[in-house]
Amino acid sequence: MKQLISQVDRELMQDDLLIRVASGLCGGVVTLVGVLLLVGFAARGVDRFPGGWPLAMTIVILAFVFGVPLLLRSVTSRRTALGRFLVRHATLGALRQPDDFTLWIMLPAIALTVMLRRLGVSGEAETE
Repeated sequence: MKQLISQVDRELMQDDLLIRVASGLCGGVVTLVGVLLLVGFAARGVDRFPGGWPLAMTIVILAFVFGVPLLLRSVTSRRTALGRFLVRHATLGALRQPDDFTLWIMLPAIALTVMLRRLGVSGEAETE
């Protein structure tokens, strides 16, 4: 069992593929929530929302502000100016806490990363 865990650990930490996959999943979920809220507010009207128009649009804007950079981090090279900015600021710091959201994002990200590794996909190696 220890040998299997160490093998999976080596596969996950070779490069930044796990961070890219987790960023893509987390950014996709948050952006999708923002899109669904925006469509829901447009279709049904914001008058049913208890906070009113300003609070509804603030929630939608925050979803896009947090989701889109995470999605961009999953596909942008670190060697570009945008990539360096996203590595510094679009972090997954919230995923360090052991809660349910972490499990719903990191467990699928780990499984997807291992499957991508088996298919020959690799991330960008860390060069300082």
